[in-house]
Amino acid sequence: MIVLTAGLMGQSLKIQEVAISSKKNGVSIQLRSDQPINATQITGWYNISTSWYYITVYEAIGDSARLESVKIEYPIREVEVMPVGESLQLGFRMAIPVEQFEFYHSDSPPEVLAALRFPLSDVMASMTDEKPIRAPDMPSVKKEKPVWPKALYFMGAGLTGAGFLAGEDQKGWEVTVGMGLIAVAYVYENIIMGKKK
Repeated sequence: MIVLTAGLMGQSLKIQEVAISSKKNGVSIQLRSDQPINATQITGWYNISTSWYYITVYEAIGDSARLESVKIEYPIREVEVMPVGESLQLGFRMAIPVEQFEFYHSDSPPEVLAALRFPLSDVMASMTDEKPIRAPDMPSVKKEKPVWPKALYFMGAGLTGAGFLAGEDQKGWEVTVGMGLIAVAYVYENIIMGKKK
């Protein structure tokens, strides 16, 4: 019984797969294994001077060549996997520094998700850089129509109606101005805006 327990305690888990998913505020690194990874078996740290983020899984093995062939997404530039004693170390060279990280554990399926977060200043800068720039040969984005032509129609109709209701006895300016407002709105919507489409 003691021999069986000792054999199980020394058994290594196997990291079978690594997956990388890039987000605006950081990167998620998923490590899938053949057994659950305990919180005491995994550590991580970021080396500011070399821009490498390291994950070490104690009492673990893995196929270095297979794990290094993971699809890389920006801001990860390079992946390096190496056995270190009875542990497996995974290195990720980063284009953006890592400010914080957390591990999220799952027993079914057995995996760990490392959530790496970037400094807020870098996140804001990348969002500013992502604003779309329109190429000269592309059509312009359709903007919403302004409200003021509808207001001119409404005011013009009101003034024109008030002028007609006043009758011929009163020589008012309402009909002339009202018809003028309607004409301005019509010309803007149908001629000026029509040419821009």
